[in-house]
Amino acid sequence: MEKLRLPVKLDAIYTVLLGLATLSPSLGASIFGHKAQDPALLLTLSGLFIAFGVVIWVIAGDIEKYGGLATALVLALLITAVFLVWAWATNLFTARTALVPLIINIVLAIWIWSAKPKS
Repeated sequence: MEKLRLPVKLDAIYTVLLGLATLSPSLGASIFGHKAQDPALLLTLSGLFIAFGVVIWVIAGDIEKYGGLATALVLALLITAVFLVWAWATNLFTARTALVPLIINIVLAIWIWSAKPKS
C-alpha cells in the first residue's frame, strides 16, 4: 500500500497546480498557450481542479483507508486523457496544450495502477 502513496500525492499536487494555472485567462494563456474566452468558466474549472486535488491529497494522506480508490483515480486520469486527445484531434488544442498533460496523465495512471493493491 505504501508504494501507492507517492504517485497519488503527485497526482494531488499536479491537480492543484492545474487549478492554480487556470485561475485567470492570462495565467492560463502564459502556461498553456491557449487563451480561454470565458473567465467565469475558467474560474469554475480552477475550483474543480483545486477541490479534486484536495480530495486526492486526503486519499494520499491515509492510503491504508482510501487506497481502494486507486482504480477511480486511474479512471479519472484516463477520462481526462481522452478529452485531451479529443480536443487535440478536433484542433481545439495544439500539441503544446495537450501533449504534456496527456503524458503526465498517462504516466500517473500507469504508475497508480501498477502500485495499487492487487485483490
